[in-house]
Amino acid sequence: SRPPPAGPVVVLNGLDFYTESTDIVEFELWSRLGSFKDAKGNYEGWDLIASGTVEGRGFGRYTAIPEDMFTQVSIPGGGGERGTRAFYLTLTTIDLVYKKGSGADSDQLVQAKNPDLEVYEGEGVLFYPFPDPSDAYYYRGPRQFLGAIHYDRLPCKPYSAFGDIMELPCPDLPTGSPTKPPPTASPSTKLPTLAPVTEAPTTRSPISGQTEAPVSPTMMPTGSP
Repeated sequence: SRPPPAGPVVVLNGLDFYTESTDIVEFELWSRLGSFKDAKGNYEGWDLIASGTVEGRGFGRYTAIPEDMFTQVSIPGGGGERGTRAFYLTLTTIDLVYKKGSGADSDQLVQAKNPDLEVYEGEGVLFYPFPDPSDAYYYRGPRQFLGAIHYDRLPCKPYSAFGDIMELPCPDLPTGSPTKPPPTASPSTKLPTLAPVTEAPTTRSPISGQTEAPVSPTMMPTGSP
């Protein structure tokens, strides 16, 4: 599988395959960057990205590899050999179903594509484990994969910040321009207090019914001569 020449990196996060069995089947999924053509029969350079057992869903339905058994892998953008990732899916029994291809040779004809990914015809392997490629009888091609590939076309989020990314890891986001803190509000001067008010002296209220006799000083009479 590879993205088209202008396609960005994609991250594969799941895969479904086709088996007509409804029994428990044991699977292995291996992957490597680059083509499989010169890496058949040799596990060197291949990574085991999923393995375990699953119950086949039977005729007419795909069987999914459980998400917790799947290790995500990326396919670099740009297409070509650099943007190619090969997969080797096998069952320990002869229950994996695929389709005969229509190209002259494997890895030449695109069997399915969309704007993000192109899936090329591969080969069928008739023996487990990975047989020696000198035993050509065990390799039949071209063959077409029957199943579904689940992937994330925007692994670096948000898209508005990263745009199309050609390879992982995601680049660092630039830090934002420093912002000056807003100026403090203008200092406010407290309003002056009101002018002091001097209270008028209180006078004793007159007692009702009584009037004080006025005191009128008189000259004392002088003595008789």
